[in-house]
Amino acid sequence: MSEAWNCQKGASLLIPSGPENKKHLFALMLDPVLVDGYGSKPRVLLACVTSVQHGMPGDDSCLLGPGDHPFIEHDSYVDYRFTRLEPVEHLQGRVQEGTFIAKEPCSLELIKRIIRGALKSRRIPREFKLLLEKVLFD
Repeated sequence: MSEAWNCQKGASLLIPSGPENKKHLFALMLDPVLVDGYGSKPRVLLACVTSVQHGMPGDDSCLLGPGDHPFIEHDSYVDYRFTRLEPVEHLQGRVQEGTFIAKEPCSLELIKRIIRGALKSRRIPREFKLLLEKVLFD
């Protein structure tokens, strides 16, 4: 699937992260955009999906379950603490080399839920929430 991956809103990737480099699903919340203070290359905002541990999500702003995305098999949530702003060319390079694995894109409804969760979460960095608001509402 990686050769057909498009870096756009709704796309998803498995990215190694955390202390054990476990692959987590990340969803792109925005199409590539230039961001003030981050240079002249377009970037995308990624939200991290993680499994619910011990029956309690770390953030209940966007709860997910099996069927919400083909990769999700357990009760999960978007952990907005790990939201990332990445250059498009970095993501494309990691997909090409196979470090990041392209997965099926999120449905329109799912990406809307993820964005709504980001706008209400108290765990997302403020600068990312402001970026979402600027891009979505300007």
